[in-house]
Amino acid sequence: MKKRLLVTALLLSACSQLPTERSAKVETLVIPSQVEQPAEPEEVVIENSDTTEAVATDFEHIFVDADMSFTGTLPCADCPGISYHVNLYRDGRFEARQEYLDRNQVNLVKGIWLLEKRSLHLVNQQQPLPGFHFLTNNTLAMLDLSGKPISHNQKYQLSREAEFKKLDTRQAMLGLYKLSDNQASFTSCRSGDVLTVANTQHHLPVMRQYQQDERFRGQAVVATLIGRRGQDDQATTLFIDKFEQFWPGAICPDQQQPGKMQGIVWRAEKLTNRYVPQQLNVRVIFDQNERLYGFAGCNSFNGQYKQRANQLTVQPLVSTRKFCADSSELEQQFTQSLQSADRAEVNGDKLQLFKNNQLILQFKPAVN
Repeated sequence: MKKRLLVTALLLSACSQLPTERSAKVETLVIPSQVEQPAEPEEVVIENSDTTEAVATDFEHIFVDADMSFTGTLPCADCPGISYHVNLYRDGRFEARQEYLDRNQVNLVKGIWLLEKRSLHLVNQQQPLPGFHFLTNNTLAMLDLSGKPISHNQKYQLSREAEFKKLDTRQAMLGLYKLSDNQASFTSCRSGDVLTVANTQHHLPVMRQYQQDERFRGQAVVATLIGRRGQDDQATTLFIDKFEQFWPGAICPDQQQPGKMQGIVWRAEKLTNRYVPQQLNVRVIFDQNERLYGFAGCNSFNGQYKQRANQLTVQPLVSTRKFCADSSELEQQFTQSLQSADRAEVNGDKLQLFKNNQLILQFKPAVN
């Protein structure tokens, strides 16, 4: 009986204790928790609008992927301003119209454009043009002398046109006109280019006037007019928009070595201390036969003069009698000053007339 109780106790003891060897072999299986991925940012879509399209790229570059027109008037040191029309073509070309206000001077310039990030350079061999900087896709700011954009002053900025605009290529011209067998040519005094004159309605009166004047007889005569060159295959053709007048006895001015007083079409630049608006086309020529004639802004005039060394005497002028509200007052002052001059000097490219040693009129050779 005691033997059976002992065996039972031993069995109960074995069931209540875990063996140390087995516990050492138990491996805990660790299941890694799922790693949370950061949420992807939602894509922000900006609708097209005038505002978003005008914002420049964040990469500091501008891409000219369409033909663009920029216009505006920039300040000028000695004139009311310079009107600009710049066309940028996506193939790398540019065309520009540069018009000096109150000077009747228009420069038509062609070349290639270069972009350095946002800085725009207009490269040509005709006329120096300022550099610009794209403030936005719609605004060009002129670069200062150090190459930095003038962004704080809108007077130095050009604005993009909503639609591409063709360039106005009309300009004042002075050159040698010659008619032969009803075909006319025009040689520009400024560039030397020889152009064929198109037989349009504006050209026919010019042809008749030339044919009726016996002094011309097939000779080249200096003429002034408003005209434009053709495009593409008509680049050597001149289209006359407005004819002004012939200048018998005149020659093309030498831009490098200004000549004497005679034979040059002189454009009035200053009347005493007042600049003469160039769009009035106040001009005069002193011919070799001691006669003078010209245009005073509203009326044509002619007369006689005598010159001995620098001494000058102008006889009373004969003039047409039209009235022009925007020029008659200045015209009267001009003709009075011209008739009162007692001395004439050609200094550099300027013709200066004096009275009692006081400068009263200043001219420069007309090249258009």
